[in-house]
Amino acid sequence: MIILKKVALASLFIASSAFAQDGGLKGLLLNDASIGLNAGLFSSLAEGSYMDFGYGLNYNKQVNSVVGVQVGVMMGSLTNTEASNDFTSLSLRGILNTSNLSINSYLKAKFYVAGGFNIMSIGADSVANALTPAVGLGMKYALSNKFDLDLSATIVSPSLTNNPVSAYSQIGLGVNYRFSSKEESVEWNNPLDAMYGDIASVKTEIEGLSTDSDGDGVSDAFDGDNNTPEGVAVDGKGNALDVDMDGIADYADEDPFTARGVQVDAKGRELDSDKDGVSNSIDIEPNTESGATVNFQGKEIRGAKGAFMPAVYFDFNSAKVSYANYERLAAVASLLQANPKYKLKVIGYADAVGNSANNHKIALRRANAVVDALSSMFSIDAARLAAESKGEDAPLANESVKVTETTADGQVISNNLTRMNRRVEFVIE
Repeated sequence: MIILKKVALASLFIASSAFAQDGGLKGLLLNDASIGLNAGLFSSLAEGSYMDFGYGLNYNKQVNSVVGVQVGVMMGSLTNTEASNDFTSLSLRGILNTSNLSINSYLKAKFYVAGGFNIMSIGADSVANALTPAVGLGMKYALSNKFDLDLSATIVSPSLTNNPVSAYSQIGLGVNYRFSSKEESVEWNNPLDAMYGDIASVKTEIEGLSTDSDGDGVSDAFDGDNNTPEGVAVDGKGNALDVDMDGIADYADEDPFTARGVQVDAKGRELDSDKDGVSNSIDIEPNTESGATVNFQGKEIRGAKGAFMPAVYFDFNSAKVSYANYERLAAVASLLQANPKYKLKVIGYADAVGNSANNHKIALRRANAVVDALSSMFSIDAARLAAESKGEDAPLANESVKVTETTADGQVISNNLTRMNRRVEFVIE
């Protein structure tokens, strides 16, 4: 036993000397390595045996995330009804870290199996030596970034030498100090966990590229507005189209063709501060008094007989008065209410698309629609309103001219001036 103790102490001295050096051997011995103190209970598997206490020291070196090597020395006793034999055991074992063979969600514990040999010196005077196979399993629990709690169970087989040792069991509990931190140690960093994390991250990113919350055809990863209503046309960035660039998306814009740069209200209609039916952008006199008669430029007309009032415009092939024109009609109604003796000619017009007879009819329908709106919405006596049609005979704008504009996102918009000719005008009689 004395000889084996000397061998163990010499090994520890050599290891300590290596730790004190700064060369490659130090790195080889310290990287992914640990040293530990342990204590255990020993019991021979033969009949009439008692439980004995032992203690020891071990050094563990992790070759990679799965395979490791352990060298240790243990001192204890094996007692039965006949005798008690002290022993010193020098062990060499291979360690298989089973937790790193699969994805492990519990990162504070590692399970392992071990197998190897013990060289045992038995008796106070080393009267016998034995070579015994040993297998076991255990669990390491991370107490901190540097310390592990090591719980193990080992079965030692009968001796393979001429000095037989009966089989015995060992249950041990130890504390290991890691020279590498938990974050750096390959033992505590499962490559399968890292790979799974990378796959999960890539999967999340791919799902993000394919997710389209608002169903507008633009994935959430590139969508500037993830809450556009269903069916709304959007640009390449997922923002709802705003053709006239007034800040009000087309789907909520009651007048989606306002001139560029004009001020609009929350519904996309151009502002008319003095409520005279003429928009601010073309109103020469933007502060006319309420009820005043103005021309198409918003200039007050004194002696209003024969004067023209703001026009009402219509969509293609339509005789429906749009909401965007209600304020113009309100200005006309205000004038008629302030001047009970006034009567109006309500004259409908059409563009040059289609045949002349149909255009004359739709122009008259537009005039009648305006008469109905003034009568039903503003309580103007229909007897004061006379509808008539001039069809396509008196165009206001040249329909052959096209206006082309390029939006901020590069979209080219081209419109002709036919809408200017689809109108209803008022003449005070």
